[in-house]
Amino acid sequence: MSAIAKVSSSKVWDYFNVSEGSVKCQLCKNLVSQGSTSSAQKNTSNLWSHLRSKHREVEVYEQAHCHKIGKSSKVVQPTLFQSFDNSRKWSNTDGRSRNLDKLIIEMIATDIQPFSVTNDIGFKRLLATAEPRYNLKDEKYYRTEMLPKVHLKVVDKIKNMLKEENAGESLSFTTDCWSGSTESLMSLTAHFIDNQWKRKQLVLSVKSMSESHTGDYIGKVFLDILSQWEIDRSRVLLVLRDSGANVVKGMRVADVSDFSCCAHTMQLIIKEGIESQRVVIDIVAKLKRCATHFNHSTLAKKRLHAIQNQVGLPVHSIIQAIPTRWNSTLHMLRRMLEQKHALSIYASEYGHFSLPNTYEWELVAKLVALLIPFETITLEISHSEASASCILPSIAVLKALLQSDNEATFGIGTIKGTMCESLLRRYCNVENVKPVVIACLLDPRFKDKPFSSEIVLGRAKDWLINEVKEQDQGEEPVAAKKQKQSSDSENDLLSNLYKNVLGQGSTDNNECESTDVQTEINKYLSEPLIDRSTGHPLDWWKNNETRFVILAKLARKYLNPPPSSVPSERDFSTIGNIYEDKRSRLTGEHAEQLCFLYYNLHLLEYNY
Repeated sequence: MSAIAKVSSSKVWDYFNVSEGSVKCQLCKNLVSQGSTSSAQKNTSNLWSHLRSKHREVEVYEQAHCHKIGKSSKVVQPTLFQSFDNSRKWSNTDGRSRNLDKLIIEMIATDIQPFSVTNDIGFKRLLATAEPRYNLKDEKYYRTEMLPKVHLKVVDKIKNMLKEENAGESLSFTTDCWSGSTESLMSLTAHFIDNQWKRKQLVLSVKSMSESHTGDYIGKVFLDILSQWEIDRSRVLLVLRDSGANVVKGMRVADVSDFSCCAHTMQLIIKEGIESQRVVIDIVAKLKRCATHFNHSTLAKKRLHAIQNQVGLPVHSIIQAIPTRWNSTLHMLRRMLEQKHALSIYASEYGHFSLPNTYEWELVAKLVALLIPFETITLEISHSEASASCILPSIAVLKALLQSDNEATFGIGTIKGTMCESLLRRYCNVENVKPVVIACLLDPRFKDKPFSSEIVLGRAKDWLINEVKEQDQGEEPVAAKKQKQSSDSENDLLSNLYKNVLGQGSTDNNECESTDVQTEINKYLSEPLIDRSTGHPLDWWKNNETRFVILAKLARKYLNPPPSSVPSERDFSTIGNIYEDKRSRLTGEHAEQLCFLYYNLHLLEYNY
C-alpha cells in the first residue's frame, strides 16, 4: 500500500485499496479519482462521495463516517451531506413521521387538548426545536385521519380483551346518560375479572343519542352498543344504572338483569332525610348563603384568612355545597364547624350573613356525626376495586346505625327515622337479587354473615348448585359427541354392560355434581373470614383456586360487577372537560372517540 494510505488516519481507507497510483473500491472494484495527480493535492472527498452514492444501501457511508482511526476525542465536523440530511423534512410516509403523528393524537386524547393545539404558536415552536425534520400537519388531519385510525386499532385490541378466553363467560356493565349544550350521550363501561384474577374496567362507548331519552330508545341504544362490540346478550350478568324511570325501563326493554347504583340510592336516602326536618333545612340554607358570600368575593376570602391567622385556625377556604353531590353538603358543614370561631368574628365585623345559634350549631355537629359513616361507605362502594359483594354488608351496617338508640343524635331523630325508612324501602328486595347475594357469599370477607336469615343462605346455595348444573348441561353435547366417537371400543362396551348387570353403573351425574358443590360450599363457609380492610378477595381466590375448583369459577363470574355506576359517571366528568369553550363545535362521534381513547390508552399502556 502506498505511503498515502499508510499515513492517512481516515476510516475511508477500510473500503479502498491504492495500487500503482490508482484507488480501487473494495466493494464494487471500480476506480475512483482522488481529485488530482499531485500527491500534495490529493484528498478523500471523492472517496466519501462514492460511498454515499454507490453504497448507501449497506450504510457504509454512515458507518465509516462515524468512526475515525486513532484515540483522539476531537469533535469531527459533520459533512455537507450530514448537515443537509439533518435539516431535510421527513416525508409523510416516513416511519418516524407516522410515529410522531400517533404520539400527537395520543397527547390530544390523554391530555384532553383541543385539536387546535396543533395550530398554537407555542406548540409549533416546541416541535420545530425538538424535531425540525417533522412536518406538522393542520388540525383537520389529526381530527379526520389520525383519530379514526388510532381509535380503530384500540377498538380491535379491546375486542380481543373481551373475548371469553380472557374475560370469562360473563360481563357486567355500568351505564349513564348525559346531556350537554350540543350533544346527548350514553356511556357504557364493561367490567370483568381476567385469567390472572385482575379486575378490568373498559370504557366501551360514549354513544351520541339523537332522539328523546325514552326507555325504548335507551334500550335500543344499549343493545346497539353490545352488537357493535360483538357481545351476546347472554353474557350480560348485571347492569348498574341510576334510578331514573326511563333508564329502568330501558334495561327492561333490553331484557337484561339490572340493579340501581348504590351511590345514587345513598344520595336519595340522605336527601329524603335532610328534607324531612324543617329546622335542618333552614340551617343548611343559612350556611349555603354564607359559603356563597365567600365564593363570590375575593376581598371576603382575604379578610377571613387574616382572621384565621389571628385566632390560630387552619387557613382553609369555605366549601360550597353542590345539589347533585350530597357529600358536598357534609363537607360544607364540617368546614363551617371547623371555622365557626373565625366566621363569628367575620360576621360581627363585616356582616353580610347570619350564622346559626348555639342550638343550631349543636344540630350541625350531630348531623355531621350521622353522615360521616354514609360518606365512608359511599367512598368504599365508589372505589375502582369495589365489588357488588359489598352491597349487602353496607346495607346491614347502615341499618344497624340508623336503628340504634343513640343520645348523640337527639334533635335529629326525624332525619334518622326517615333515612332508616327510606333505606328499608329501597332495599326491601335486595336479597332476591341473585348476582348481589351470590357475590356476597363468595367474598371471603363477608360470606353469609350479612344475610338476614338462613332462608337467604339456603336460596344462595340452591342458586350455586343450579348454576353448576346449567353449566354442565351446556357441556353435555360436546361430551356426548366425544363418547360417541370412542364407542367403537368393544372393551368399553363390555365394561359398561358388566357394570349395569352387576349394579355398578355410574351414579346420576347431577347428584354427584350437587354433592361436590355442597361439599365445597360447606368447606368454604367453615373457614374463617379474611380481614375486611386488608384482605383482597381476588388474591384469596387466586391462591385458593385449586382448593375450590367449582366455586372459584363462580367467584370470578359474580365478583366482577361493581356496586355503583360511578365508572360511567366519571366518563361524563371527562366529557365535560372535552366539551369546553374551545371545543363547542366538537361532534358527538369525535367526543365518543376521544373519551374512549382517554380511558383505554392508559389501560393498554399505549400498546395496541
